[in-house]
Amino acid sequence: MTGPRKPSLYRTHDVQTAVPARDKIDGLIEAVDSVSAQLQAEPYNPTLWTERADLYLQLNYPELAVGDAYKAKLLFERSAPSSYDGDDINLKTLNKDEEDRTRAYAILGQALYDCHCHWECFEFWLGLTQERAYPQLSRLAFTKANALKQLLAQKKQAAAPYGGSAQQQRDRLRDGSVATVHYPWMEKRHRSRSASIIQRVNEELKCNVQPPSCRLGKSTLAPVEDMLGVFAARRLRKGECILIDRTTTSAVSVPPASVHCENCYEAPLTAPVSVSCCDALFCSEACRDTALKTYHRTLCRQDFSWLSAPAAPLRENASPMRPLLMLRFLAMCVSRGVDQHPLDHPLIARLQPLADVGHLDVFTLGESVVTPIRILQQLGVDVFTAHNFSTQVVHTIWCRLANNKAGSYDPRLGFVDEITPFLPLFNHSCEPNVEYQKEDGTSTIRFFALRDIEQGEEIFDSYQDVEDMPREERIERMWPWFEQPCLCPRCKREGDL
Repeated sequence: MTGPRKPSLYRTHDVQTAVPARDKIDGLIEAVDSVSAQLQAEPYNPTLWTERADLYLQLNYPELAVGDAYKAKLLFERSAPSSYDGDDINLKTLNKDEEDRTRAYAILGQALYDCHCHWECFEFWLGLTQERAYPQLSRLAFTKANALKQLLAQKKQAAAPYGGSAQQQRDRLRDGSVATVHYPWMEKRHRSRSASIIQRVNEELKCNVQPPSCRLGKSTLAPVEDMLGVFAARRLRKGECILIDRTTTSAVSVPPASVHCENCYEAPLTAPVSVSCCDALFCSEACRDTALKTYHRTLCRQDFSWLSAPAAPLRENASPMRPLLMLRFLAMCVSRGVDQHPLDHPLIARLQPLADVGHLDVFTLGESVVTPIRILQQLGVDVFTAHNFSTQVVHTIWCRLANNKAGSYDPRLGFVDEITPFLPLFNHSCEPNVEYQKEDGTSTIRFFALRDIEQGEEIFDSYQDVEDMPREERIERMWPWFEQPCLCPRCKREGDL
């Protein structure tokens, strides 16, 4: 174990999994390590996946239990039993198979419940009520599904006054959530930004606008571990464009119908740049080269229309956008090789989640487990042997994306969800000295100085339009970003008055 255990389960009632006794935690973690080692040797053994799921559940990591129990379910479904022909050996095999499945499915159901995925939990149990080959499992499923009906009715009634679009109302009822944590099994290098990552970002900044305007370093804000910030590399003039931020990791709900840049979605293309492998086009050599170095070779000629179709009508941030954003990140990681850890990818390693402070992130069976597995399988990854792409890793990636992504509506592209390489590195201030503007019809943003900025001065943007609010209102508005009062110079100054 490389870090302390902090549970990701938050409780609202006693039906959720109990807190493990303190004297049992180390033993449970050691047991996880032991089963993980066995899975290296027997990756297609559903009993081992079930065993580790049970241990995760006891440790109050229900999202990890969901992932492992679902993989056990997939493996059980690969080996559907033959019909019973009266042979005693077959009957014993069938009974043992039902016992093993029932345990795995019970863990999956409880883990979904613990993650507050009550709707998916209900649908899961409802789908098992007609399991004719497994009467014991069918009876359990019927009992569980009935027990969830009343809870779902209560949730629907409680959510009704909030209104919103049909998709927002659906998400409100169906989304689960867990507290974001650094898992005990995470390597130290995956819990903070390394010197090599800072050096890499600074090399990228040197190749941006000329002469170079920005550098990354330790923030001047209150001492918080791993708090980095962007600083002026030279004197910057008011109105000057100090940074152009192009991304390879964006998702749009409505890709342009006309010829467009695969990477940034710019259209029409005045001088399209092609590639030799397919008919994809780009607006520039920069976009083409960036795509080829990151995701394109993995996604080339792949059909992910099944993933993009549900997002087509969206004008707001909603659940169908989540896997679309994950697609490019997973493709980037697969392009580097399944033996390379995704959390070491330079575009992921620079991102930090809001972890270990009680912050909640969305978790669902469909978007957090099922869809990423389907994406990885379509990209040629064996999700049972590629342990670098475990639920722990995939969910950690999502927590980083959720804490750093920026979304907005574009008349041509629909809802745009993106993570640019540099925007997440800027700290917030309620009196920013820069602002960023998105280029219409693309995923590219540009930063402009709002006033003269001296060399060495930290550069701040504003995460929300809060400049005209009193301090108390600003704190309330910004709380979801920080889970604490804002640390910017203005808030500190006004708090000291």
